[in-house]
Amino acid sequence: MKKKTKIVLIVILIIALVVGGGVFFVLKSKKQEENPYVQEVKVTNEITEYGYTLEDRDTEYFKEGFQQLQDLLNNPEHSVEEYIKLVSQLFITDLYTISNKISKYDVGGLEYVYEPARESFKSVAMDTIYKNVVNNLDNKRSQKLPTVNKVEIIDLKEGTYSLPDESEVKSYEIELSWQYENDLNYDSKGTLILIQNEKKFEVVSFEPDEK
Repeated sequence: MKKKTKIVLIVILIIALVVGGGVFFVLKSKKQEENPYVQEVKVTNEITEYGYTLEDRDTEYFKEGFQQLQDLLNNPEHSVEEYIKLVSQLFITDLYTISNKISKYDVGGLEYVYEPARESFKSVAMDTIYKNVVNNLDNKRSQKLPTVNKVEIIDLKEGTYSLPDESEVKSYEIELSWQYENDLNYDSKGTLILIQNEKKFEVVSFEPDEK
């Protein structure tokens, strides 16, 4: 089954901020309140100052990227562009590595999404790329799901991003591609936009390319 999605956070962000800073749930699932995600995972490492965590279930590829990010952020004079590249890599890797997720409610990459829009982003992801994920609370799932094993940055450029109050902030637009252990026809190329939220750079727009 072809897995396609258009997750355009720019729209979600505008709605979320216009309604007074609240969170607007887009395409809310009727069963969203029945959250089957009750199985705990163990946090094995954390970049406390930024709120980034590493879990025991994360892939080796994700762990390598997380360690690179931790080493980078330990340097007060770290490169902003390298920081943004690593955040983008980890976001895509966690979002599209669905094989280690417990259910459709267990959406990856949320730590790297603009905080006011995280719940809306999660709702959209649940109704698109995570829609058909079989619950694995009993560890008996046989469904084939994707695992990202490589992310490449194609282009990175600076720009400006317009907020709902018509103010503009500096932004970074990143075009990237990614590969999987097995090709299951999920998205493999797209564009992110990140802005700075206090000391963190967070994803405010994500649009996968059409295949």
